[in-house]
Amino acid sequence: MKVRIYETNNMDLDTVEKMLFQADKQTNFHPDSFWILSSSEGEKNNFDHDETSLSKRFKELCVKWIGREAVIMWLVSNQVPFEIITFKLLEEELEAIGERDPEEQLISGHTQIN
Repeated sequence: MKVRIYETNNMDLDTVEKMLFQADKQTNFHPDSFWILSSSEGEKNNFDHDETSLSKRFKELCVKWIGREAVIMWLVSNQVPFEIITFKLLEEELEAIGERDPEEQLISGHTQIN
């Protein structure tokens, strides 16, 4: 699952990301059970008339399926504006369970019939 968190006037986005990573580490002692696999940052056009800046900064988090509920609850309880980009399993998770994306199967010419 990919979640995008947005910066607001009252919150520093880097601090929010660090707090979420700390909550993840505190709950999950083993690195394999961490909720967040990776993060990236970017900017997009800001069409909000209440804000003067032309772009809005965001961080995109790749959240493992086991942590989806915990991350969403943490963001909601801390009033962090977010958007769910996709509910799909991450590529790393698909590889771990031995499945591939159906589009990749069509491209490679291999289909699996059960």
